[in-house]
Amino acid sequence: FADAVGNKNLSGEKATGDTKYRIASISKLVTAIGAWQLIEQGLIDPDADASEYLGFELRNPNFPDTPITVRMIMSHTSSVRDGNYSIPAGQTIGDYMKLFKKDYWAPETEAPGEYFTYSNMNYCLIGTIIEQVSGERFDQYMVRHVFEPMGLTCSYNVSDMSEEAQAQIGTLYRK
Repeated sequence: FADAVGNKNLSGEKATGDTKYRIASISKLVTAIGAWQLIEQGLIDPDADASEYLGFELRNPNFPDTPITVRMIMSHTSSVRDGNYSIPAGQTIGDYMKLFKKDYWAPETEAPGEYFTYSNMNYCLIGTIIEQVSGERFDQYMVRHVFEPMGLTCSYNVSDMSEEAQAQIGTLYRK
């Protein structure tokens, strides 16, 4: 298939079975694998208030008394909505969400746990929970506990990949 559409890796070679692609939203499934490992180890309770793991209070300001659980975050029922999720270096996710409070929350008609809305920010929060619980940086945790055990030479942080692996990165989209 890759040869038929002419996809190439960064070295300019035709894509092969070894070509690596940025996986966009499927990364949420992979992140869930990392989180679920910690759940199976008893380090995360999916039904606990996520604030306990995040290190800051996570509450929809329209529902300040309703805890948002890890399960709600993972299932896109947290009431967290996508805002700008490019968090500058030196800022915490908690501080950033407070800064743009209105941008990140469902309206008064959509309580946490009662309404599904796909949100990339949910998985920024799951990555933060993985870091807080494991004590490892998210991308490094995923390499050590998910990718390497599966025999994969990939990372959420491309700069950590070998030069050979980086050369196998394919173009994601082509006009």
